[in-house]
Amino acid sequence: MAQGAERRSEKRFDIGSINLPFLGTREEDHSCFQYMVIDISRGGIKFVIPNWVVNREKIKRDDVINFHLPLHIKDNYYNQSVILWTKWDEELQGEVCGARLSNIEKPQYPAFISIEPSSMSVNLDYFNTDGNLLCSVIKDAAFLKRGVDIYLEHLIAYFSRISGYPQEEYPQLRESLLVDIHNKVKEHCAKLEELYAKVKEKNVPQSEVAKYIDLEELRSIIESEIYIEIFRIAFSNESVMSYINAIKNLEKRLYSNYNTVVLLYIHSL
Repeated sequence: MAQGAERRSEKRFDIGSINLPFLGTREEDHSCFQYMVIDISRGGIKFVIPNWVVNREKIKRDDVINFHLPLHIKDNYYNQSVILWTKWDEELQGEVCGARLSNIEKPQYPAFISIEPSSMSVNLDYFNTDGNLLCSVIKDAAFLKRGVDIYLEHLIAYFSRISGYPQEEYPQLRESLLVDIHNKVKEHCAKLEELYAKVKEKNVPQSEVAKYIDLEELRSIIESEIYIEIFRIAFSNESVMSYINAIKNLEKRLYSNYNTVVLLYIHSL
């Protein structure tokens, strides 16, 4: 265990009742992972990364983590942290991380975890209970995923000129890597647009979000189809990676959309 473990002196707010995973990313390489919040104080946060994620993503001290989940404490909204310590927890079957909150940022939607100064619980009553919020979030997610689709469509042709691959080798790479990824993005675009049409038609009220949303299925179509390490191996050209990083920054907004739906889901239970 790192020396800084469990040294927060502020009052902590236990949110163990919120046991659904959110999506976070590591700032350095945009890698996406699932996490569950354990407790929050005015200066820090403790969360667990489930064992099925730990084997794929290893979080370490000093990593900068994006929660894509606004935390409302006093007059500020926090959306990022710096890892202070990590340790394996046998009972939780996951890697527990302690982090210092940073990066004050206004939330995109009126949905966030709010800490009440006189309470030891998380207050979710700040949510806009209008069912149109769910519709807006899913609509935005569909637009964002379509943006990734359009980006890739333009880049596939551009890659042939800037990738540095011999002309005779590029078609095979295009089919085995680029086109396959692009097809998955198109498939996920179609599913998000179908989901948007459904929630719009049903005008899903806040109290029935859990009835209409399958979080596991939504996560599978929101998460990135692009593994940045594969592109680093396949392309040594820095211009290629700058375009991939641009797409990764677009995907961050998708993770905020997903986490907003998780909060609305929790509020409907």
